[in-house]
Amino acid sequence: MKRIRTKRLDLQAKIVLTLVAVIVPTSLVVTIAENKLTQPVLEAELRQVGITAARTLAAEIVASRWLQAPDATARIESRIQEILYTQPNLQRIDVIVPDATTGTPRNIASNVEEEPGVPLPVFPVHEKIVSELREDDSGLRTWEINVPIEQKGREGKGRKVLGSVHVVLSLKLVGRIMETLWKTTATSAAFSVATLLLVLGFFLRKTLRNERLLRLAESQNLQLTEQLHEAQRQLMNTEKLAVMGQLTASFAHEIGTPLNAVGGHLQLLKEDLGPVPPGGAGERLQIVDDQLQKIEEIVKGFLQSTAKPASQRQLVDLNRLVDKSLGMLGPRIQALGVEARRSLDRKMGPVRVVPLDIEQVLTNLLSNSLDSLRAKQESAARSRLQLEVATGIASEQGRDWAEISVLDTGEGIPKSDLENVLKPFFTTKRPGEGTGLGLTISQQLMQKYDGTLGIDSKEGAWTRVTLRIPYQA
Repeated sequence: MKRIRTKRLDLQAKIVLTLVAVIVPTSLVVTIAENKLTQPVLEAELRQVGITAARTLAAEIVASRWLQAPDATARIESRIQEILYTQPNLQRIDVIVPDATTGTPRNIASNVEEEPGVPLPVFPVHEKIVSELREDDSGLRTWEINVPIEQKGREGKGRKVLGSVHVVLSLKLVGRIMETLWKTTATSAAFSVATLLLVLGFFLRKTLRNERLLRLAESQNLQLTEQLHEAQRQLMNTEKLAVMGQLTASFAHEIGTPLNAVGGHLQLLKEDLGPVPPGGAGERLQIVDDQLQKIEEIVKGFLQSTAKPASQRQLVDLNRLVDKSLGMLGPRIQALGVEARRSLDRKMGPVRVVPLDIEQVLTNLLSNSLDSLRAKQESAARSRLQLEVATGIASEQGRDWAEISVLDTGEGIPKSDLENVLKPFFTTKRPGEGTGLGLTISQQLMQKYDGTLGIDSKEGAWTRVTLRIPYQA
């Protein structure tokens, strides 16, 4: 049989088992003690019955002068039968008197008839009451009592012992009483234990139910407290974002004029240079012009304080945006010695988005990857620095998604920080290298198109950021 493991039992079962382990042995000990105390009392009571019967017979023998009568034996044995009839626990009664000539004790009357030719047993004559508790081979316990037959002198002076009454009293009645007492006590104890367990179980179930309800209420209270703290944190982040928005709007307004001046001088510079062959300075001037226009559009967006309307969305080739973003960051990639790879699905169709939004997200992701690669280069000079951008179509949950993934072999993100990197103002970069808003803004831009931004990373090895936008062929 398998042992019952208390660890698997619930609290109620453990308490019930504990009560049983305490109450049952206690009841058993009390029952045994009660019976052990009761048995001697009953035996003493029966002993007194035997002594009283012997005294009564001895007193009647003296008062009736049966010992001097010629038919003494018949009279005494008749009286013995009457006593036995009223006291069924008496097994044997003998009357012993000393012989008048020799003084030797002889049995003159008994309720026991011995076999022919076998004389009655002779017991000694006792001058005082003697009782002895005996037990035969079968385990039967008896009282053997001897009471003197005494004749007092006139005016109570002196006494003469004429013989003695020998009585054997059976204790079967005590055995039956003790057996009945055992059964009664055991039944009462079992009933009491069962009743006590039922009552305690009832109140215990109520207590446990109330305790479970209390724990549930405490758990709900903790959840509500956590939700309140989270709402407070979100409110603080919102307030920070609002302040940042105001500061950014002021900043955008202040840099608008210098940007216009830079743009104008750039156009004059291009006119002064005239047509230039592809590549070289001409291509770099075009990149500067494109990025300057992008900055101007961002500034205008901040000043308008509104998101771009849906009418500005257009069908865009994501591969072209990837090439453009990598080209913009080309000088930095080359300076770090990063191995840049493109794994682009050129057969993928266009996606309807605002190009500036996707460029902004890609720029943030690529910049983060380059920062991580630079940090790893500083800590491990011989490490292999790789950057890979891939595009393709993924199917999930019955929908098609246009997917862009950016993989770098930089420092990676600690597992404990993965849940927090998308929260505002959280950054793993060193002080002064990041604000913690790039990924947050990128995620908000992806949500604008019902898309997703997912991050997976292994600390010290790599990081992959995956963008998904609903795709319709």
